Amino acid sequence: MNYTSDLKIIKKELKLISYHSYISTFFTNYKYREKILLIIFINIELLKIIRSNLDKSIIIAKLNWWKITCSEAIDGKNFGVPSLRLLSKYFKKNNYIKEELSKLINCLVLYSHEKSFNKKIKFYSKYLLIKNNIVFHIIQSKTNDHKIKKSLNLLVISKSLSEHNSIKLSNRFYNKAKITCKRPKKFLLILFLLNTNKYFTKVNLYKKLFIFFTRDW
Repeated sequence: MNYTSDLKIIKKELKLISYHSYISTFFTNYKYREKILLIIFINIELLKIIRSNLDKSIIIAKLNWWKITCSEAIDGKNFGVPSLRLLSKYFKKNNYIKEELSKLINCLVLYSHEKSFNKKIKFYSKYLLIKNNIVFHIIQSKTNDHKIKKSLNLLVISKSLSEHNSIKLSNRFYNKAKITCKRPKKFLLILFLLNTNKYFTKVNLYKKLFIFFTRDW
């Protein structure tokens, strides 16, 4: 199988769809980067579904398709879809990733059923927390630092609110997160960048270098 070609497809799509996420993955150890890129790509595909104007039953069916195929790919089944082939390559027989992806998709299913703003925020925030758990697992890291945990949780709420157009409230949580932990440990920087609502663009090279040397996200 041509995994190199599959990875090129993933990278090209991410550059176009989520440049911020693509650049953020450079702030982690190179041996984890491809796995994180794949997880980000799958998440973007899932978000495309829940943000579409399709009938709710079709949205649920598409999400369930992803849940089943992700599970089967991790179990070793071959697919013609680049992201699923890479999922099998990187996470074959990894039950933790299989279970977390299933929980993540279940959150999005519940989210898609909701009409209440507060409940949507609740399920979307839970979805982001599960995504963080997957990244923690990939970078083979845990933290017992209360400030780091609190800051990441505040960032999750901020990002969730931002993506639901509650910008003013989102900024409040973002500022609280920043005050709580301004400079995380280098190996955890990727998690802060993926959850921030301050985005990289193709022209702000200075910002990228500043973050790289100072860890000030």
